[in-house]
Amino acid sequence: MNKFEFLEQLESGLKDLPNSEIKKSLNYYSEMIDDRIEDGESEVDAVASLGSVDEIAISVKSQTQLSTQTKETVKQKSGYKILIIILLVLGSPIWLSILLALFSIILAVYVTAVSIIISLFSVVLSFLLGGVTAVFGSPIIMYSNIQTGIFCIGAGLILFGLGVFLAYGTVKLSSLIIKFTAFCVRKLKSLIVKKKTA
Repeated sequence: MNKFEFLEQLESGLKDLPNSEIKKSLNYYSEMIDDRIEDGESEVDAVASLGSVDEIAISVKSQTQLSTQTKETVKQKSGYKILIIILLVLGSPIWLSILLALFSIILAVYVTAVSIIISLFSVVLSFLLGGVTAVFGSPIIMYSNIQTGIFCIGAGLILFGLGVFLAYGTVKLSSLIIKFTAFCVRKLKSLIVKKKTA
């Protein structure tokens, strides 16, 4: 590995550090290589005698003070934060209106879905109760008219069967909506947590 390749890899390994620390380290190791070349070593031997680039990067990172890293990072990001805050304040009439409209649409869709589920459960319950009532009430009707009683038994069984069939579909649909809601809540929570940690 020659000097240029070494310094390039070292710069890549130190990319998390502030620019001033990276330049200082690159200058230090560049001078060290130049000194060894002046002492008679070849460029490749001078680079090889320094050791692994990864180990040097770890050593430099550990020696760099945490406060220096933090100060540099804050300096770099503070200008962007002020600009973002200004843009957010100036654009609030637009983005706040859009956000409220989007929230209203999502809420309306969700309320509609819940209303449909409640309606389906009401239909299922009415079919099941109607079927049971027709089957158990048919003996009373048979005393007055046997044909009407038999019709009531058949209609009750059909209603009960439809109720069971619809109950299965309604439970599946409810399960899907609950899973989708949980998924949306998890995504929203992960976005909020990421923003707080960032």
